[in-house]
Amino acid sequence: MANGGTRRLSMKFKHSGSVLANPWFALILIAATVLVIYSNTYSVPFVFDGKVQIENKEKIRDLENYVSLKGLKTHRPIVEFSFALNYQFGKLNPVGYHLVNILIHLTNGVLVYFLALNVLGRLSLFQGEQSEPPVASQAHRKRKKRIRKPTPPTQKSNAMVFSSSKIPSMSLWVALLFVAHPIQTQAVTYIVQRYASMSAMFYLASVLLYIQARNLQLNMEGLGGNDSLKPDADKKSAAAFSFKIPFYFAATVLSGVFAFLSKENAATLPGIILLVEYFLFDRSWQGWKKKLIRLVPLGALLTFLALYFLSSMRGLKFENLLEDVSILTRETGTVDRWSYFCTQFNVLVEYIRLLFFPFGQNVDHMVPLKAGFFDGLTPLAFVFVMAVILVGIWNIRKRPAVSFGIFWFFITLSIESSIFPISDAMFEHRLYLPVFGFAVSVVYVVFQLFSNKRVWANLLLATAIVALGMGTYLRNKVWQDPLSLWKDSARKNPENHRAHNNFGAELNDVGYLGPAIREYSKALEIKPDFADANNNLGNALIRQGQLEEAIQCFSKALQKKPRLVGALNNMGVALAQKGDLDDAIRYFKKALGVNPLYAGAHNSLGNALAQKGRVEEAMLEWTKAAEINPAYANPHYNMGVVFEQKGDMREAERCFSEAVRLNPHYAQAYSKLGFISVRQGDYKSAMRLFSKALEINPRLADAQRGFRKMTRLIGKGN
Repeated sequence: MANGGTRRLSMKFKHSGSVLANPWFALILIAATVLVIYSNTYSVPFVFDGKVQIENKEKIRDLENYVSLKGLKTHRPIVEFSFALNYQFGKLNPVGYHLVNILIHLTNGVLVYFLALNVLGRLSLFQGEQSEPPVASQAHRKRKKRIRKPTPPTQKSNAMVFSSSKIPSMSLWVALLFVAHPIQTQAVTYIVQRYASMSAMFYLASVLLYIQARNLQLNMEGLGGNDSLKPDADKKSAAAFSFKIPFYFAATVLSGVFAFLSKENAATLPGIILLVEYFLFDRSWQGWKKKLIRLVPLGALLTFLALYFLSSMRGLKFENLLEDVSILTRETGTVDRWSYFCTQFNVLVEYIRLLFFPFGQNVDHMVPLKAGFFDGLTPLAFVFVMAVILVGIWNIRKRPAVSFGIFWFFITLSIESSIFPISDAMFEHRLYLPVFGFAVSVVYVVFQLFSNKRVWANLLLATAIVALGMGTYLRNKVWQDPLSLWKDSARKNPENHRAHNNFGAELNDVGYLGPAIREYSKALEIKPDFADANNNLGNALIRQGQLEEAIQCFSKALQKKPRLVGALNNMGVALAQKGDLDDAIRYFKKALGVNPLYAGAHNSLGNALAQKGRVEEAMLEWTKAAEINPAYANPHYNMGVVFEQKGDMREAERCFSEAVRLNPHYAQAYSKLGFISVRQGDYKSAMRLFSKALEINPRLADAQRGFRKMTRLIGKGN
């Protein structure tokens, strides 16, 4: 059965008479779908964690940080290394980062297609013929043939679903559903969530490699028997299999390790391998008794190695590892396991709702934690989740594809939606890998409902893919502008203090100071001790000249987070504007004590030193700031002002030009360049530069003065 079954699987996909069964057509369609629906994402900037993990992260700017064993101890080193490569080739231009994310998503679509072919193909080998899949054992091969009973109606229906002409098209729909679903946008468009998509890429590859290894094993066992009676061709085939099988198993493990080093939720991979083994290869008790003898010590070894790696990565002592397991399996100490566990029943219901009805998506759902099992609708959510699991158990023999998909969904979510507390209960990118299980179940059900009308099944799924693709394209439009992204988040969840704070920060960046202050205030109404909002509100109050109120805000922020470098720096800025330069310098140095690579604090310290007349020291600080953050325009502007005061107009012009190159909206730098053009007698250039400055900031006094002067001079010239 092993040999015959595997050969039948390979024969099923050769000819089906449908263009959907052509693998080249399938791959082209998958690629085209991904490229079209994500074509409007290349200009999406770094947002949310992307600013911390990429834009402001110094480590990714040097590849040497990732080419040693020490580099493996960093947080998710495989993805971090990919960010470092992106930086080497394109610095902080988001286009390159998005291109890599889209290519990873496309690759995952291809992997899903071939994985679906294998999963549905293996299930088809025994569907309608026997209640158990083929078992590769001598006892099974020697078992006497049973008299085949008439196929029950359910098995007959399932056999029709699994006809050889339908599996390739079903696999294509699974892949298209995976790549087109709007829920995937947060793992693709949100640059930093390459963690989820790249881990999934290695995860899917590992499962596919395992299936290939087991298929080869079955083929080799099919060549077993008396060696003297084997034909030469079979002997050569057996030799080839004996080499390939360990290679594929080794590749399975290696790919799994890469998945784990990309994101820790790949620790669920052994559970998925067991799921695959049970559904696709062996459900016999005899077979599993032998497997458990090998799997238990192997599982213990893998658990030991995973904990050892996590302990070294988090700086814990290995000799205290058993005592620290509780620490290793939690991301935050502020959330207790029971509250998180109860909350996850509600989250799972919302995840399932989003898969079937993907509206109400949010970059930051910020689901409130439940106090216990009887808090809110948790009991009903528990009943719903248990009902879905029971559907999976009930259909193990009747509709194994449905069961496989349901169990895949829950197993791949079992790290992030269980007893391991994470600071945020819900994020959409956590569904990236579970979507495969959802897609397998849905496509199978559609084909079963239209088992005699394949055209209707294909038409229904095609309509769904088009609708989902349009939803993805429209969702990506929201991501294009951070202002619209956080406005969308705050509107959908008015109690999300973080969304209001981030929306305020984006309003502040584009000059809407009043609305920004209102959003910060809303955030503080919801969470009065929110340090980031107090810091941002204080920063906005500085711009309004309300220094005392700003200092109070920074004090509140530092009471909650004494090492919040932004608040330390901003407190220094407020004190410097009050004229208390010595205290300001003290705060800047505190900020640099927390983070020596904080470019903003170096720049602010340089400003304070310059005000005290220590210009040479100030130049050193500005130079450090520019070296740390090559995209930072302010230190170049400040150095330009010093050169201008010294009368070195050539160096001043170079610095101001660099400032506007790095920040095309730097009104003060345009104004300074305008005055340099006036000195050079280039009135047309000066007029253009003053006009540009006023276009950006109509209230800039220096630019107004320069513009009026040019108007008079040009008028006299006429």
